[in-house]
Amino acid sequence: MAHMHSTTARAMAEAAAHPTGPHLVLVVLCIVLALTRGVSLLGDANASTGTAAPLHTPEQVYQMALEARTERDYPAMLALLREAGNAGDLRAQELLASTLLAGPALHGGAVAGDACEAAMWARRAAEQGSAVARHQLMMLNGPHNAGLGCAPTH
Repeated sequence: MAHMHSTTARAMAEAAAHPTGPHLVLVVLCIVLALTRGVSLLGDANASTGTAAPLHTPEQVYQMALEARTERDYPAMLALLREAGNAGDLRAQELLASTLLAGPALHGGAVAGDACEAAMWARRAAEQGSAVARHQLMMLNGPHNAGLGCAPTH
């Protein structure tokens, strides 16, 4: 082991004497450090745990949904709103409930109305304290709180 250490030290000293040597030494040290810490050399900081960080935050996904709506790409908008809503984004839940409530009235045949799914998203937003969602649920349940007859979502 001592021989390997002295050989490595000698090689690094020789590399440092070369005009590009100091940079090479730095690169080698970074690689060694990365390998000893279990970090992938391809830049995946989560390689040692096998988990991957999400590509986008719920806020970013919500913003992408708004962009899709502007472009009238309603299938993408719905998919992105569902993704952000499932991640807990309150505004995505509110907008998804509204979109599914209005359905064809706002988007023509591009978005089918679905009162039961709208109610599910409104309930999730109301659980986070949304006054908008409470109003949506009141509208869905009607003046006599008759309910929609939807299957339970919880």
